[in-house]
Amino acid sequence: MLVDSHAHLLMLDVSPEEAVEEARGAGVGVVVNIGTDAEDSRKGVALAAALPHVCTTVGIHPHNAHAYTASDLEAVAELSESPGVVAIGEVGLDYYRGRETGEAQRALFEDEISLANDLRMPLVIHCREAFEDVMSLLSGARVPVVLHCFEGGRREVEEAKERGYYIGLTGNVTYKNSRTAGVLDLIDAERLLLETDSPYLSPRPVRGRRNRPANVVHTARFVAERLGVPEEEIARTTTANARRLFGLPPEVK
Repeated sequence: MLVDSHAHLLMLDVSPEEAVEEARGAGVGVVVNIGTDAEDSRKGVALAAALPHVCTTVGIHPHNAHAYTASDLEAVAELSESPGVVAIGEVGLDYYRGRETGEAQRALFEDEISLANDLRMPLVIHCREAFEDVMSLLSGARVPVVLHCFEGGRREVEEAKERGYYIGLTGNVTYKNSRTAGVLDLIDAERLLLETDSPYLSPRPVRGRRNRPANVVHTARFVAERLGVPEEEIARTTTANARRLFGLPPEVK
């Protein structure tokens, strides 16, 4: 069994029900839906309640930093207590788009780190061209952290390893220009997660099409081949890691 530890089920070109059924057929037992703002998080909570193989996060994406309010953070805090909620995310910094909103992004990120600390819930981190600032602010985190869509090289892997952070590998690790593909052997196996970021970043065999949770199997195969280990080992290890990080209940299979 595999776990897609990061998917946007409400953004797909098919219904969440169809996407989860397709994923189940491909051997993906659990899909972690990701919240991006208060309303999206609210819909994610409803989705997790309706679909037995789905859990969800709640949070405000850095792209939405310019518009968030105190009431949005209060809504996220309330939603975090709902069944099926496993983490605070997707949160972090994105300097690739909206560099001018860096101050607002950092303020939001600090608030969400504090919230996760108060709630004792893991953080799912979005980091794009902002590694130094993200790691600096995360020094205040007292909860488990996953660096979603990891794009770093040796230095970034070593720093993440020193802190005990989880590393989420998305379809872009299969691309020819991936820095991370060359340092996969440096990543602690006990901190490795697989994800799709559906509908984005389709892995190489299906690149050019909108991504879906079922496609995490291609990333798993790529990682297994690069590391020279059986696919079953990657599936077993990453599933155990996801269960440990997110505290997935035994009935979610």
